Amino acid sequence: MNAFEWNLRNNICEAARRLYAAGFMSGSDGNLSTILGPNEVLITPSRLCKGFLSPDQIVKIDRQGNQLSGDYPPTVEVAMHLAAYDARPDICSVAHCHPPVLVAFTVAGLSLPSNVLPEIEVMFGGKIPLAPYAAPGTQLLADSVRSQIKERENAVVLMDHHGLLAVGRDIFQAAIRVEHAEAAAKVIYYARQLGGEKPLAPDSLEKLHQTHQKIVEMEAGVYSGYCHAEECQLPSQPQETDSKINDSDLTQIVRRVIEETLKATQ
Repeated sequence: MNAFEWNLRNNICEAARRLYAAGFMSGSDGNLSTILGPNEVLITPSRLCKGFLSPDQIVKIDRQGNQLSGDYPPTVEVAMHLAAYDARPDICSVAHCHPPVLVAFTVAGLSLPSNVLPEIEVMFGGKIPLAPYAAPGTQLLADSVRSQIKERENAVVLMDHHGLLAVGRDIFQAAIRVEHAEAAAKVIYYARQLGGEKPLAPDSLEKLHQTHQKIVEMEAGVYSGYCHAEECQLPSQPQETDSKINDSDLTQIVRRVIEETLKATQ
């Protein structure tokens, strides 16, 4: 095994530990994957707790779902991961978790509202789409997710009565998107305990959506060095070296825009 593959395996384990510690993958729930090569995918095993994985326990499969190596069977959600990769050649990693507040919204038959949180508008373009219910581990679930994730503006898909699927150019970007989505759901839940959410002013939404587009462009620069999907090796547009930003800069930009928008709506 070369250093590149070992590093990707280690990244999956680290992201899994973080998501487990956050309470998004209880017991043996959840599964993560990342593309290793043109016909190889690294994916978490079935039945093991994702908070305590080691790199040697990660399973290698091909793009048809056949197991190539590993002492454990791969997650039963292989079809869902492969459907996401097939629908979106621009992504390299997939994270599927069961964040409790997000799942609770679907169990209660509720959807996350738009035009309420700047974070949803900025990070997800104003929507977290919902895929209809399908039994876990089935091709029907994979097809349900595929129909939503194929839209390139969708970085996450909420599954009715099940969980959340997030995609990214590496496993850490996918995991971060899980955190953002669950944090938004918590704020909305708390707001409803306090009497209900207050919508954002209409004139602030356009600025937030413009910021979302800027973030998408900046993330392409931040994460393109890590992505090993074939499409991501081809830059979508010329980029100057000094225009690249790091994760800290990106976080500060998002925070500043949100703060300015909230001040303007008060």
